[in-house]
Amino acid sequence: MIGLSRLCAGLGGLLACLAAADAAEVRAIALPSPVAAIHGIADGALVETVDGRWHQIAACPDDRVCLRATDARPDREAAPTEGLPDGSVARAATGDIRRAWYVRPTRRYAHAVLGDAVEAGGLAVETAAGRRLEIVLDEAHVFEDITPRIADLDGDGANEVVAIRSSLTKGAAIAVYGLRDGRLRLRDATAEIGRANRWLNVAAIADLFGIGRPVLAWVETPHIGGTLKMATFADGRLAMRAETVAGVSNHAIGSRELGLSAVADIDGDGLADLVLPTADRRGLVIVGRTGRTVIALPGLVAHALVVVDGTIVTATADGSLLAIAP
Repeated sequence: MIGLSRLCAGLGGLLACLAAADAAEVRAIALPSPVAAIHGIADGALVETVDGRWHQIAACPDDRVCLRATDARPDREAAPTEGLPDGSVARAATGDIRRAWYVRPTRRYAHAVLGDAVEAGGLAVETAAGRRLEIVLDEAHVFEDITPRIADLDGDGANEVVAIRSSLTKGAAIAVYGLRDGRLRLRDATAEIGRANRWLNVAAIADLFGIGRPVLAWVETPHIGGTLKMATFADGRLAMRAETVAGVSNHAIGSRELGLSAVADIDGDGLADLVLPTADRRGLVIVGRTGRTVIALPGLVAHALVVVDGTIVTATADGSLLAIAP
């Protein structure tokens, strides 16, 4: 097990300790080979390198985080054979909807923002009773997404499924589905962006800023000057919140990685904050109830963001692993 402060002192040119804006400490962590992927897990994060090795980053008593080799792997359930080729199954431990995944692969939308031309034409769920239900989109829409999200958005004990649904002519929207009268139905959706080949990516579903209920947050047009937008869900309707944040992103165009954001109490005030890249992905923005903090980085954010004991971990486009301590 290697502590980051000992790495910084002992590896010299292999690891740079970088000062950033707003008194943040940014450290590049030396690895045997570049980062291929970062995966969040219950007790920290897993880092997969391009040479096939796996490492766990976790909190440790004598440093911010520690890095060690591991045999652990992400708890990911691949979509069934009729699902998207590399889609996953979202799961919930409670509520009426327990599993959800995309089905009916289609090439009818030639956008390829996620790196291929295959999107989904349907959404399938499995209930707590083991019943499988499906909703099929019309020919004018696709799910431009990889894995749906399950959450009880309104606190009524029944789950909703949050999806990214795109019109072939008007672009993407947030769509919320749920069970009504024994059927899977569309509950509500945001307005579409307004033109074809315009996309959005979900950033968080969490009680942000201490409002007492889940906030659904997403970045609209993350590749061309993204704007963070937020909504809550109650009485079967999405209600847009007034707060917006311009100049952010949470996706690299053509990438299959949708996890370029994280939720954690970064500033220690007991409330959840949202962390996501700046529009150029050369920095991080921490959005909290009382304001924003911007942290400069030594490269383009290209991998998932995870937070381990208050330290933000991500990696740049060249595969350099970073630990950021605001």
